[in-house]
Amino acid sequence: MRRHIWKTSVAAAAVAVLLMAGCGGEKKEQETLDETRRESHRETLEELPEIETGVNLIVNPGFEEWDGYKPVGWTTKIFTGEGKNLSFYGKSDKARSGESSFYLRGTFNTDRWVVVMQRFPVRPGHKIVFSADIMTEDIKQNRGQKDNLGVYVIFFDGDGQRVNDRYFADAWTIKRTGTNSWLRKDKETEVPDGARIVEVGVLNQMTGYAYFDEVSLVIKEKIDWESKDSKFITYNWFESRPFPPEDMKRMSGLIEEIAKEAGIKEIEGRINYFLYPDDETFMKILERSMCRTIAIWEKKELHDVKSFNDHEIIHLILYDLGFPPVGLSKGFVFYFRAKYEDWDMHIRSKRFLMQKQIPALYKTIDSKKWRMADYSVVVPAWASFVEYLIDKYGMDKFKELYAITSGIIEEEEFAKRFRDIYGFNFQEADRAWRLFIMRYEGDAAADTLPDAGETQ
Repeated sequence: MRRHIWKTSVAAAAVAVLLMAGCGGEKKEQETLDETRRESHRETLEELPEIETGVNLIVNPGFEEWDGYKPVGWTTKIFTGEGKNLSFYGKSDKARSGESSFYLRGTFNTDRWVVVMQRFPVRPGHKIVFSADIMTEDIKQNRGQKDNLGVYVIFFDGDGQRVNDRYFADAWTIKRTGTNSWLRKDKETEVPDGARIVEVGVLNQMTGYAYFDEVSLVIKEKIDWESKDSKFITYNWFESRPFPPEDMKRMSGLIEEIAKEAGIKEIEGRINYFLYPDDETFMKILERSMCRTIAIWEKKELHDVKSFNDHEIIHLILYDLGFPPVGLSKGFVFYFRAKYEDWDMHIRSKRFLMQKQIPALYKTIDSKKWRMADYSVVVPAWASFVEYLIDKYGMDKFKELYAITSGIIEEEEFAKRFRDIYGFNFQEADRAWRLFIMRYEGDAAADTLPDAGETQ
């Protein structure tokens, strides 16, 4: 367990007041600031709260202690609804561990929903992990009911106002319906800017019984990354192992050249490359049992102990262009990698073609069939095919194909889209490419692509 205290010039007590009274603290001198200035000043004027990391913060997580009909350490409140029919709640002997659990029950006409919750101080930038053992009985969504059931978290600022009220909560565990035995699923989220308090609670807004046991909320230790921005990438590293400047320069140059050729002027968000000092730190922080590159596509994050990873970075710079079948996606990535590494994909494909190892490309469109293929053969083949299409018909037309086949995994649909773009059949293009490869007169010495590993 670690304790954290950030001190600033003003010792405000807004957070303490919020915890004790359940409402926002006094605004005092900030009342004279407009809303924009208040938001920007709050970060520096308030004292950030003391927090505990690495431990379960929940008091009475297994609902073993009770004060009458209320679980000790938990606050009961109305979550939503203005009707007269309150949801039922209380102690149950159906426990995952120990002797008791907490239940929430809705009926067909429930119109006011009870939750139990606890609140804790937090700091922006830290990640929190929350979960509970949950069992359900005959849970169903009746007319007028929401389908919310599980553990939720909501973040508040120093004045007790929600940081973001777009949804019923800021994050929640996987929702449940029907009848299910005890199941636990962790959920991780990041404390947003401006947050000072997190509320964690258990909720059931449907008809039926939901049982909760061993609730947990853990604030993870925050890593103080050193960082440097380039046009598309932010490089992040530990002070103990700086990111090699020459690798940042190589990576940035590669990505900017690819973006220029692919017509990418900007991307949504930024690519974040996190460099870890060693395998042990990587596995500890990311909670993995082995050290292997992790790419989180939707966040455009790359986590690695290697300081140069052109493969995953190219995937990330191309991310916004779409999600076509794996062969087309891999082929585009290796089209660029081949240029950078000076690999001749045509000469490699010619060797495989003469050995009759390359399957008809349409047979690798389906993701299940792709997984059964020999990557060391089909990846260079698709890269060669992509290069053939781009050289013969242009980058713009290929990007149209890339975008229009996003999400497609069926051979017939892909072939239809291919014909829409190029005006002829996919299999016809496959045959023309094979004829081109057989006539290709590249230097066999240029066949420098490693036989395995690099094509994964």
